[in-house]
Amino acid sequence: MQFNYDTTNLLSKKIKENTITATLYLAAQKNIMHAPMYGIEYDPKKINLSKVNLCKKSTNGCVAACIYHNGLFQNAHFSKNKIKQARIKRTFKFLLQKDEFFEKLIKEIKALKRKAKKDNLKLLVQLNKTSDILWEKEEFEYKQKKYSNIMELFPEVDFFDYTKYDILKNRKKLPSNYTLIYSRAGLNKGKLIDSWEDLKNYLNNKISIAVVCSNEIKEQLLKNSTYEDYNIYDASLFETGQVDINKNINGSILLHEAKKGTNINTNSAFVLQTQEDISNYLI
Repeated sequence: MQFNYDTTNLLSKKIKENTITATLYLAAQKNIMHAPMYGIEYDPKKINLSKVNLCKKSTNGCVAACIYHNGLFQNAHFSKNKIKQARIKRTFKFLLQKDEFFEKLIKEIKALKRKAKKDNLKLLVQLNKTSDILWEKEEFEYKQKKYSNIMELFPEVDFFDYTKYDILKNRKKLPSNYTLIYSRAGLNKGKLIDSWEDLKNYLNNKISIAVVCSNEIKEQLLKNSTYEDYNIYDASLFETGQVDINKNINGSILLHEAKKGTNINTNSAFVLQTQEDISNYLI
């Protein structure tokens, strides 16, 4: 039986500062497990929901802080939560109907390219908004030709993602139009995943890092254009095409602000909230 996992769009788009930023929202494992509650059918012989994890390197801190999880179980009307439904359907299409998934993804990127050209806009595509898939290894066939990844089909489009994989070890060979930023993890189960020395190693190898912090800490750090000689930016400037981090000699530090209502695991040090946090984890 062929299930219908169609959604209006795969990509969400925002236009700001002369840039179209298109993002793909998929479902986290916690949400996929409850697919039946959202009225989404599937064949249990083809997929084991308990083993689906599209963000394998996630830590306690980033899982807790991820806005994507907030409010999931606060509303009993699962069938009415259209956003979660759509994300689960997109995920099932990616996992179970991959040919159709890539066909739709290609169609949408082509449409965005046309709009960007017509309106003289830059196009940025982020495929791992709520996942950490190795897109550089996702092969597909389009019009009887095999492609190693979606970036190969669109060499003139800039793709970017944040990742918790060790880029220097596991993701060295990337398409030239695919920028990966290492996402600082902090502590996981009491163990420090990435010290400042680890982060500097990325920066010195021209790999930018992303740091999540409170508004107060973000404003404090952004008072200067550099931090220990590394360029530092509000991440939103990069995501809207206002900053080109690839032109810098070293990697850059991109600051993300933990929005109000974010569920912060204070034992994880994922979100830097105080001067003491900076002293402990960024020095």
